[in-house]
Amino acid sequence: MQRGGKPESEILHGEVLSEAGALETWGWGTKAGWYRVRQRADFLIESCRLKPGVNVLECGCGVGLFSKLLAQTGANITAVDISPKLLEMARKYCALPNVTFIEDNLEAPVNLPDGHFDVVCGISVLHHLSVVPSLTALKPKLRSDALFAFSEPNILNPLNKYYYCTPDLEKRKARKINLTEMAFSPNELRDLLQESGYIVDGLLQRDFLPSFTPDFLIPLVRSVGWLFERIPVVNLWSGTLQVYGHLP
Repeated sequence: MQRGGKPESEILHGEVLSEAGALETWGWGTKAGWYRVRQRADFLIESCRLKPGVNVLECGCGVGLFSKLLAQTGANITAVDISPKLLEMARKYCALPNVTFIEDNLEAPVNLPDGHFDVVCGISVLHHLSVVPSLTALKPKLRSDALFAFSEPNILNPLNKYYYCTPDLEKRKARKINLTEMAFSPNELRDLLQESGYIVDGLLQRDFLPSFTPDFLIPLVRSVGWLFERIPVVNLWSGTLQVYGHLP
């Protein structure tokens, strides 16, 4: 299946998510889901050294959940999404003075200033895009020493593979998975970033905590997951790939 390249499909998908409940669809609404949110936000904050005065381009901001957490560092957040419906929700959820929401197509951005951003980052956004054209189009918007960090679904994870690789449209519809979404293998994600002219400093396999984990099992699953993340081969089955680096 083709990854990205159909912005009109992503706009329609945003409408579906806004009607169905985006947080619930993405699994962020449970207690386990919130741990996953916090871990991803901390990864972006630490990898990109967010602090007051840093200009951040957040790609695929959705309803503004991560925008709000990133903004707590004092950094200036420019949060971009292609969906007017999701941006409408984001502006209500995250009405902060250091957050600006912009509607734009990340595959061919026209509303972003050149040479402005110290950081480009995003949570579960690249797997919606035609990656090399998107990252190449974003490079002029970044400063020469900009940092980047992205968190993306891992195709080697059995649950991700079941939903993101299946040609079964009913399974995709049940999970609100768009036809142009496709998770990454670790090597593919690294290669696409490097092909786009980004230097990868690290790629981590993280997350063995499903969002549907019952509350009473969360401490146990998190402890086991922490161990699995650090065991070679086993960590290849993690739910998430976290990649970070810099521009030359």
